[in-house]
Amino acid sequence: MSTHRHTPSEWQQLIEAQQASGLSQKAFCQENGIARATFGYWKRKLKQEQPVVQGHMSGSSWIELSRFATEPSPTAYWQIELDLGNGVCLRLNPVR
Repeated sequence: MSTHRHTPSEWQQLIEAQQASGLSQKAFCQENGIARATFGYWKRKLKQEQPVVQGHMSGSSWIELSRFATEPSPTAYWQIELDLGNGVCLRLNPVR
C-alpha cells in the first residue's frame, strides 16, 4: 500500500475517479495501491463535510395547474393540505 499522504482535495479526486471508473471500491483501491479502509474513511468524511442545500430539487419542480371551473360549486368543498416538514403545513381552501 502507498505511504503517500493525500490532501483532502486529492482524496476527493480519487473518490470521483473511482466512481467514474465503474470499478468497485475494492478493485479501485487494489489497482491504485490504496488501503480500502482509508479510502472508505475519506469518502465518508468528505460526504459529511459537503454543505446541504436546503429546498433544492434536481430537475424541474414546477407543475402546471389549470382551473376547471370559473366559479367554485356551492355544494362542492375541497381542502388540500401539504405537510412540508419542520412544522410547516400549507393549507389550500376554495375562495368563498
